[in-house]
Amino acid sequence: MRFPLTESQALILVRLINKERLLKREMAPEDMVILAQVKAIKMTREGIVITRAGLQRFLKWAQKEKMIS
Repeated sequence: MRFPLTESQALILVRLINKERLLKREMAPEDMVILAQVKAIKMTREGIVITRAGLQRFLKWAQKEKMIS
């Protein structure tokens, strides 16, 4: 089953792409669980990082929302 990307999930992915620090209030547990289940993010020694699938997921969402062409 595929989950549609929500705006709050996209915000998490943008912050990870830009290598910015995520604040606890920005990390809603349900968003983090969904992103982990679809393999968009993963935990490493450095913390939470975005996967290649997560980057592609975000780009697809941004194109659909006409944020990029």
